[in-house]
Amino acid sequence: MSGVALHESKGKGWYLVDCGEGTQHQVLHTKLTFHSLKAILITHVHGDHGYGLPGILASAAMGGRTAPLPLVAPKGIQTWLEATCAVTQLCLLFALEFR
Repeated sequence: MSGVALHESKGKGWYLVDCGEGTQHQVLHTKLTFHSLKAILITHVHGDHGYGLPGILASAAMGGRTAPLPLVAPKGIQTWLEATCAVTQLCLLFALEFR
């Protein structure tokens, strides 16, 4: 599973449910933008549901996103993501709001 994009029926925002590897590349083939991404929701801790998070976040940062991004995920995701960002020196221009 890569991820599922849910587009708002009214408005321009969208939500990403799960984020497997390569999700950011799939998003780049759509009209969706990382600026209009309202939140990311991770259903559970399996690679096919979360390994694409660093790539999505890097793409959003490189695209100039500055608005905070809510991330609804199981407990282990925050620790893993913080360690991944530290080791890879991924600098985000926006805050992650873990929920």
